[in-house]
Amino acid sequence: MKKIYIVIIVAAVLAAAFLYPSGAKKSIFTEKVVDMTLIRYETGEVAAQQISSMYGLKDIPLAKAYSAVYKSKNGTMRMWVVEAPDHNAANDAFNAMNTMLGGSTGHEGHEYSGDVGQTESHTGHDDASMMNNNFTKPVKLDIIEFVKPEVYMMNANNAVNYYYFKMNYNRGRVYWIIFDSPDIDYQISIVKQAVMDI
Repeated sequence: MKKIYIVIIVAAVLAAAFLYPSGAKKSIFTEKVVDMTLIRYETGEVAAQQISSMYGLKDIPLAKAYSAVYKSKNGTMRMWVVEAPDHNAANDAFNAMNTMLGGSTGHEGHEYSGDVGQTESHTGHDDASMMNNNFTKPVKLDIIEFVKPEVYMMNANNAVNYYYFKMNYNRGRVYWIIFDSPDIDYQISIVKQAVMDI
């Protein structure tokens, strides 16, 4: 009888170790990003509700939605992710959002255009007034050694916001990140890791 209990306990421990390894992902999110720890995440309808009221993100075609909160002694990071039905829809919607916000014009498509600076917006309306006059034009950051994804940073509603688009052959995701930490170098180190890991 003792052997049966020992076998059951060992099986349970092995199953737990297999199903929940130390670097396990929660949904699409990693447990840690540099020194920040995942404290909460949402998927499905709850995340979609959050995204539905977000300027820019709400216009991305939505197949799946995710949100997460990470915390460290240096502050809090909030992340929202919209997954479109396919990578082409996601790419087109991201380019439209980026142009609307005043970032790149979206003429790059899937290929690298060779420009490394900020591209002028050709929108015909005043985006700043749409974001209660507390808005700066997005600036493309050079934080990643490779070309894609292009990460943009802007100030909106008294917070530094980062956004970018990642895709593979069948999926496209638009990411939006906000920090409450005032340390820009710290924020960029976290964003760089998030781009690679999530």
